[in-house]
Amino acid sequence: MNVPIPDPLTGPGAFRRLPAIDESRWVVLAIRNEPYWKVGIPDPLLTNACRLGDFASLSLNPIVMRFTAKEGSGVLQVVPPNRRQLLVDRRRLALPSQTYYFRDAGLPDCRVWVDAKSRARSLDRQRGTSLPPADPQALRKRKAQIASWPKR
Repeated sequence: MNVPIPDPLTGPGAFRRLPAIDESRWVVLAIRNEPYWKVGIPDPLLTNACRLGDFASLSLNPIVMRFTAKEGSGVLQVVPPNRRQLLVDRRRLALPSQTYYFRDAGLPDCRVWVDAKSRARSLDRQRGTSLPPADPQALRKRKAQIASWPKR
């Protein structure tokens, strides 16, 4: 029986669906014996943007901080100011001198903290926000602008 041998270079096959694997070790900045939520100030604006996928740490970010308290132990991803390439910032919310701490980055329950020396921002009237404008006449002005566009 003469069976043809299949060509070994037929394509990526099952390997094309495998996730990227990063086998490098974590870079542990510090190990603290306190709960992870005491790392800094929770930022509701950045947490909301993280949950929407607009502000997050890359999943392959190896820089972490470990917390070993009995209550609140865990690992947070860290994006320091000199490693902005590890940050996804679609709405340009990052400030140049802040360090960001992420818990569950890329998931719907993501949380973001900023340095304790920084100020957390509120959700109202921020640049790049999806909240309605503060001007009550803005909707009327926008409708007038759209009405003035040329019609075909």
